[in-house]
Amino acid sequence: MAMILHKDKIASCFRQAQATYDEQAIVQKQVSRRLLTLIGRMPAISYKRVLEIGCCTGMLTRMLCQQQPVATLFLNDLVADFAEPVRNRIAEDRRPAILPLFGDIETLPLPDRLSLIISSSTFQWLSDLPGLLHRLAQALEEEGVLAFSIFGPGTLQEFTELTGVGLDYRSPEQIAGLLAKDFMVEQMVTDHNRLLLPTPRDVLHHLRATGVGGVQTYRWTRSALRHFDHEYRSRFGVAGGVPVTYASTCFIARRK
Repeated sequence: MAMILHKDKIASCFRQAQATYDEQAIVQKQVSRRLLTLIGRMPAISYKRVLEIGCCTGMLTRMLCQQQPVATLFLNDLVADFAEPVRNRIAEDRRPAILPLFGDIETLPLPDRLSLIISSSTFQWLSDLPGLLHRLAQALEEEGVLAFSIFGPGTLQEFTELTGVGLDYRSPEQIAGLLAKDFMVEQMVTDHNRLLLPTPRDVLHHLRATGVGGVQTYRWTRSALRHFDHEYRSRFGVAGGVPVTYASTCFIARRK
């Protein structure tokens, strides 16, 4: 069953976070590195026709092009404003032929004969993950590779417990089950990350600065802020601050 997500709001939140994303997206950077490490262990991956879904500010894009000889890169994100900044992050001597594919990946026509589809920290924002996975399989060449990371249950659990706002995360096992129709899962690695921030207000700043406000609107009155601050400290506070929890799984899957 498809989740109801407001893509315009999601895009707006990430667009507003463009200037702060790289500094604040500490976990997303760690997850991207982990995904690329797993890809590097895989034999016989071709980088001739690559699609990146959800490039955002180009954090993963730059690292991928530094590490691998990408020939043609189809670059996708909901936010078309990211196109030029991402291109400029790639060193000229490592820059592939870049073909923009900006917009909602769930409705866009996909290029064919892809050798690799890669995405980090994006698939939790999809309305119909099963439907897109099937389409991605059809877009890949025989034995082409799908490599992605996705946040899962436990992500931002402190915030969700206090506000009731959060995504409907699938478990790694559920995602592996979805992949089984069209793919052979070759690697599945789950990790947990915890940031420690000084105060609950810093948690809210962190979420805004990484574009994570696109789930749904929460009405922050003065009393709601005071309650959030008090409850976050009393329930989750530790020596040195308050935690923000993330759980992510990296999948490397080959088309059947």
